[in-house]
Amino acid sequence: MANVEGGGYIVQRDKSKPKSKCRKWELRVPTGLDPRTGKYKTKSRRFNGTYTEAKKALREFVDEIEHDSVQGRTCYTFEEYCERFLERRALGKEVAETTQKRQRWQFKAACRHIGKANLASITPAMLDDMYIAMLKGDTLSGKPSSGSYVNQIHDNITLVFEQAKKEGILVKNPCDAANPPKMDTKEKRALNPDRAHVFIAMLDEKDDRECAYLLAITMGLRRGEICGLSWGDIDFERGIVDISHSYDTLGNLKETKTKAGMRLLPLPESVAEALKEHKRAQKERYDRTNQWRKPHEGYIEQADESPVISDNTGSRVLPSSLSRWWTEDRVKYGLEGWCLHELRHTYLTMLALSGVHPKVMQELAGHYSSQITMDIYTHVNMDAKRDAVAAVSKAFA
Repeated sequence: MANVEGGGYIVQRDKSKPKSKCRKWELRVPTGLDPRTGKYKTKSRRFNGTYTEAKKALREFVDEIEHDSVQGRTCYTFEEYCERFLERRALGKEVAETTQKRQRWQFKAACRHIGKANLASITPAMLDDMYIAMLKGDTLSGKPSSGSYVNQIHDNITLVFEQAKKEGILVKNPCDAANPPKMDTKEKRALNPDRAHVFIAMLDEKDDRECAYLLAITMGLRRGEICGLSWGDIDFERGIVDISHSYDTLGNLKETKTKAGMRLLPLPESVAEALKEHKRAQKERYDRTNQWRKPHEGYIEQADESPVISDNTGSRVLPSSLSRWWTEDRVKYGLEGWCLHELRHTYLTMLALSGVHPKVMQELAGHYSSQITMDIYTHVNMDAKRDAVAAVSKAFA
């Protein structure tokens, strides 16, 4: 289905007869530019009958095509309005730079299919066709998209159409009647306590990579929080770690995304000793590096603002680099296929298994919503209940 431009027209198929005697017609309805190619397209249908009957059939054909069309008219194509949307949000500093980057890429993925379409001509059916095409592999990468990723694209283009409604450009949002695929993200796993203990024992805290993994599983820190952690954030005397910064994929050290993310965490004694050992090893590495560095290159110093996890030049590590490290290393720990975030999930699961109150869990995790924490707590608590019931049932058997 598409939005109709004009009322359509009738073409006489039997040229050998006068109009009054002709009974063969073709109904043609222009539907605007093809959203992908930018070329004009037309829907047509053959009809047998009188010219008067053909005119009635044309009106019905037009109504049929416009059944699910978006009301309103605008000079913007979807591609142009997405750019306007991003520019307005950037000027208003409504979202973080990393969020803008992610939205820009998702809009680009959508523009591959509907970019040339007039904003007002986009229908729910067109969106559904786009979602199906993406799931089948008609994407920028040429690989099938997951349902979760397509669902994210749906959520973001919904914001675009909602903004157009606020501006009076559209009167309804086609996303409201579209059918995006369901989220199909795999449920996060957690190492059981014994396996977690073995994994931790395998880690060498002197190594930056392995120290990062240690922080993920023993303190539940996120990638950006690990990369944004500085030595000044750690108070060894009081046994406290101040989580107040995050390092993003663009190399910006900034405050955590939400206020809930800013938190003071108790520093376990075993982790404190590991971090002290890491700090000594890092200082020795810097000293060795400084021996061959030239004065104009500058010397690497270990100060309060220095990163806890750094590369060979003493610089902070990007979250994407941390993920790459994990992908390279996880096989030697027997964790092939496990993602880095599942180390954090293991930490939270261990808290739940230990009977920690959900509210305390929420504060330790830095969750914005208690629902996220409750999902983990309920899942673990239900497993414990099942084990208890199974034990009783076995006794009765």
